[in-house]
Amino acid sequence: MRLTDSTPRIRRAFIVMMLAGAALMGLTPCSGARAQLLDAVKRSKMIAVGTSNDAPLAYIEKDQAVGFLPDVLREALKRMGADAALQVTAMPFASLIPSIQSDRIQLIVDAMYVRPARAEIIDFTMGIFFNPESLDVATGNAKNLHQLADLCGHSAGTYQGTVYVEMLKKQAASCPAEKPLDLHQYPTIQNVFADMNAGRLDAAIVDASLSAYALKQNPNLGFEIVGNYKPEDKAETICAFGVAKGNEDFVKAFNASYAQMKADGTAAKLLEKWGLTPTSFFLNP
Repeated sequence: MRLTDSTPRIRRAFIVMMLAGAALMGLTPCSGARAQLLDAVKRSKMIAVGTSNDAPLAYIEKDQAVGFLPDVLREALKRMGADAALQVTAMPFASLIPSIQSDRIQLIVDAMYVRPARAEIIDFTMGIFFNPESLDVATGNAKNLHQLADLCGHSAGTYQGTVYVEMLKKQAASCPAEKPLDLHQYPTIQNVFADMNAGRLDAAIVDASLSAYALKQNPNLGFEIVGNYKPEDKAETICAFGVAKGNEDFVKAFNASYAQMKADGTAAKLLEKWGLTPTSFFLNP
């Protein structure tokens, strides 16, 4: 508001008082901006994180965030001078970015690929690990499925919010009319595994690390990973933490800490802890 000399003195005084009061209460035009995350975490010693609850990468056990990625975050926070507890919320993968935008969480701690469309609405840290997709099929692979083109005429599934949805849609569009791809989308990867195990899906495209871990935990699941399947582009499968725009200090500090963790072998040790070996496969392009 602009005050002129023609404004009556009493009215001018009242307006100045109102503006001063608003400033004191934080009701200025800048008050909607988020505080820098790094400073906020240092003050509160708490960071709210979201995950789609997938072992061994990030999941909830006894109300605690556990897995490779929470371990990476805890170690990095210590090196950043922001040692903090993780307040974790589980949600479908497709809800992670909206939850950052709505301030429900402060950091996405999940196997999220860095993509230009996503980078337009949130910021990413440096890449933490590579997580290419796997092709999962019924045990024995009686239908002889080895690549995406083989899925024409079959049912295939993945979980919502992932790049695998578009991958399968693209393949479906190239299938002949007489052999359509029956695409199924699920809220979580656990739903995909359940339908694979029950025989309701012929194949699934999901994170290789999660499939391997699920089968390691329970070899009796009714599916297997196709050994000769070649991921579309491993270099495009780099995963990172996601944060709201405007948190450059946090991203810069995390990147410096994680670079140290890779150089001194800490990152590799954490991968080994969670059975993600050989570690070079997950750390190198």
